[in-house]
Amino acid sequence: MRLSPNGETQGVKDSDPLPVFIAAAEALSSIGIAHLELREPPITGTVGVGDMDPLASQLRSAFKGPLILNSDFDMTRAQADLDAGVGDAVAFGRPFISNPDLPYRLAEGIPLSPDDSATWFTQGPEGYVDYPAADEIAVKSA
Repeated sequence: MRLSPNGETQGVKDSDPLPVFIAAAEALSSIGIAHLELREPPITGTVGVGDMDPLASQLRSAFKGPLILNSDFDMTRAQADLDAGVGDAVAFGRPFISNPDLPYRLAEGIPLSPDDSATWFTQGPEGYVDYPAADEIAVKSA
């Protein structure tokens, strides 16, 4: 299940989201949903902007299963939230489009390649399978 509690998402926005999403997280937890993903863009988000800070840390105690954080994470922010117990995992969506070797790049501190949003959701391979891996970039620049 995915919820987006900290701003407008697809035309939906609650005027007082914390109690609504605490109740939703508790209800989902009580029925044993496999995991809860919170898509919460930060106030400085790149695709979607939260109108308040993410609520995940306040929702954590309401959901007893695995909590997955999502939206505009870099390695530093992801690790800090995991270390603080805010979530159990972090989903990286858009960075995987332009970085087919994203786990390797994050582990090695290799800069991420930017994506081209004009190629998202197209009918061909451009923008999906044409981004090079870090080792291919190193060979080209050598």
